[in-house]
This record gives sequence, structure tokens and C-alpha cells, in this order.
Amino acid sequence: MATKSSPEDDYVSFMVYLRTNGVWKSVSDVFRMLDETRPKDPIEFFKANVKIDNIDNRAIEEMHQAIAEAEEKLRILRHDRLVLTANLDLLDETIRLNREPNSGVRSAAVDYDEEDDNNEMISVTLSHSEHV
Repeated sequence: MATKSSPEDDYVSFMVYLRTNGVWKSVSDVFRMLDETRPKDPIEFFKANVKIDNIDNRAIEEMHQAIAEAEEKLRILRHDRLVLTANLDLLDETIRLNREPNSGVRSAAVDYDEEDDNNEMISVTLSHSEHV
């Protein structure tokens, strides 16, 4: 006949189980952070900070990092698209004005100076895109 284990034996067995599987360390770390930070919602803090180190959690963390990096690149690309679109609109307007038959008599020097101004504006605007 099997002997019944005492509550103390069950407790010791459970503590060995927690320590052997790294649960005790993870929980202790979160309790230490709770004590240091004293967040308004300790339950949510606990849920957010208990992380068992396994391949799935590492993959999830890597995916979150990759998503954050992709979102930052997307933000930069959207900004660059706006800059490039504005520059294209400026060039289109400049070409349209230079091709209009009755746009007035213009000297080569005036055309050259205006072209330099437009190119300068474009190069200044495009310099914001150099980070891509």
C-alpha cells in the first residue's frame, strides 16, 4: 500500500519542480522588478514581464523586433515618397512653364538663374532622403 505524502512533502516536491524548470527564477525576477517599480497595475505588469525562455518566445521577440524595424523603414519611405512627389510636381510645373508658347520672352540668363534656383531647391529637398 502506498503511503500518502504530507503537505510538507508536496510543497518541497513542488518547489523542486519550480526551481528545476526555471520557473522560480523567472517569478522571482518579476517580483524583484515589482518591488523596484511599484506599477499601478501589478497584475498586468506581472503578465507582461513573466517570460519563459523557449524557442517560441524567442521567435516571437525576434518577430516583434523585425516588425518594429519594418515600421520605421516604412515611415521613412512614406516620407521620402512625399518628398519625391513634391519634387516631381515642381519639375513638371517648371517644364510646363518653359514649354508654354506665350509664356513671355525670356533671356538665357534668366532661364539659367531660375533653373539653378529650382535645382538648388530640389537638391536641398532630396538631401532629407539620403538616409535610405
